[in-house]
Amino acid sequence: MPSRFHTSTLLAASAEALFDFHADPHNLTKVMPPTLTLVSLKTEGPAQAGRLIELHCRDWWVIPLHWTCRWKTVQRPHLLVDEIVKGPFVRFEHEHRFDPQGPDQCLMHDTVTYQWGRSWWGQLISETAVRLYLTVLFKYRHYRTRTWAAQQPGSPPA
Repeated sequence: MPSRFHTSTLLAASAEALFDFHADPHNLTKVMPPTLTLVSLKTEGPAQAGRLIELHCRDWWVIPLHWTCRWKTVQRPHLLVDEIVKGPFVRFEHEHRFDPQGPDQCLMHDTVTYQWGRSWWGQLISETAVRLYLTVLFKYRHYRTRTWAAQQPGSPPA
């Protein structure tokens, strides 16, 4: 049974700017925590339904992570959904939703539907360790996205 994680944050940027930022896989390094290192990234370009992204990372500088993801849904400027094709999860679907709150503000939502293994043990790992990891990871990602948004031309002063 899949688990679900959700978080959101208000940002000083338009939905279009946030969509474009998150649609470019090369921007992953701008929101990655310092404990997660990108070893290699293969992509054919910005988000497009069906396009693949291959990531090889090291978590905590030593744990190798290999992911192949596919852009499942791309609806500019409000919705990006990527899903795992191959990697450490049975299911991992990440939805980025951008809800405008005015001309220069947007509520960014991240919803992850995930499943680590199929047994009760996998469910336990999903609801404890993975949930904690996602909480910390997305706090950092949202902090870095706020920092990025504040540095964009025309952004309101912090």
